[in-house]
Amino acid sequence: MSNSAQGQPNQNPGNKPPLPPLKPLVGQNTAPKARPKISTIVQKDNVAVVTILESRILDESNVNEIGRQLMELVTKQYMIKMVIDLGEVKYLSSAVLRQFIALYKQIKQENGDLKLCRVNPEVREVFKITQLDKMIEIKDDLESAVNSFKKKSWGFLQR
Repeated sequence: MSNSAQGQPNQNPGNKPPLPPLKPLVGQNTAPKARPKISTIVQKDNVAVVTILESRILDESNVNEIGRQLMELVTKQYMIKMVIDLGEVKYLSSAVLRQFIALYKQIKQENGDLKLCRVNPEVREVFKITQLDKMIEIKDDLESAVNSFKKKSWGFLQR
């Protein structure tokens, strides 16, 4: 008795051999997209140091994922004193700048601050052209970025 006679649809009409699974096109990346790599370490005085470990942030899904991860550090973990270390980043799309602006605004709304550090010269030029370096402070190294969060004291009270 055939499958269709038992009330089940016939899976192989005409007894043709089954089709092989579709093969990816040559050069097509079939690996699942990995989440962008960022590392977060909370340093002294609750300063969150976020290191972006990607060298190229160009893909829209990567840009959105990095933006989401950064925003969650503020909205879910209340990390409002943040340094983003861009030392590994060689290329980034303009969409990343929009993510940084949104992050900056959210942190400022919570009375925090955002700094960038170790920005390579080509990326730094993009910040200068767009004048974002006037909005978001850029430090040359991680130590000076973290130390810039120390409470400012009056000059005449310092010893």
